[in-house]
Amino acid sequence: MRKAISIALMILLAGCASSDNKQKQLEMLASNRASLLSSELPIEHGPLSIMRASSSGTTIEIMMIYNDEAPGAISTQRLLNATMSHYCSDDSVRKNLEVGLNYRLKIRNSRGQLMVDQMINNTQC
Repeated sequence: MRKAISIALMILLAGCASSDNKQKQLEMLASNRASLLSSELPIEHGPLSIMRASSSGTTIEIMMIYNDEAPGAISTQRLLNATMSHYCSDDSVRKNLEVGLNYRLKIRNSRGQLMVDQMINNTQC
């Protein structure tokens, strides 16, 4: 009986270590992806500028500035819908979402006011 309990505890601990290892791998992947994105910044696409990328745990945080007064600017909701659609359809982003990473998009207007603070995860796509 004692031997069976010992074996069960070893299996349980091995499962916890495996989960812990996966968490660390995901955090390293998020950090690596954020560093890669940061090295290419700033990125400008019309009135939208990606200014910063960082990671927090398994989340890649991206800070954008949206010049909502520029010609061709769209409403905040349309901007959010278009951005979500892009992130959910991009192959490299989808792969990251599928392995367990999340994206947090923060979009500020040209005056620095927060317009959008949106998490994107695999279930939303």
